[in-house]
Amino acid sequence: MRAGEIYWVNLDPAIGDEIKKKRPVIVINGGHDKHLKLAIVVPVTAWSPYWDKNPFFVSLEPDSSKGLQKRSAVDCFQIRAISHDRFVEKIGNISDDEINLIKKSIALILDIQPEQCE
Repeated sequence: MRAGEIYWVNLDPAIGDEIKKKRPVIVINGGHDKHLKLAIVVPVTAWSPYWDKNPFFVSLEPDSSKGLQKRSAVDCFQIRAISHDRFVEKIGNISDDEINLIKKSIALILDIQPEQCE
């Protein structure tokens, strides 16, 4: 697992407002198989025009390299660590520019200076 890869994962069970069910995620950090079988991911959901002005969502256009069928949004506010056992299958990759947009969004959420995340 590497940063920028897109996988189908099973996020159930979920509690409250957590994103749930089987859905795509973007790997931010694949983890360390030797020590912890956890990966840091952000979920992908259907795009909504409301998110155009929300810095916590990054838009993804569908194309063959991503394995996505429609315009989607990366919900950076729901960054989480998940077990490698939740991963179902790899479906694609995002570009370096897209992973950098995601990192900048996460930096805003964590109150880190985004310009330090390139």
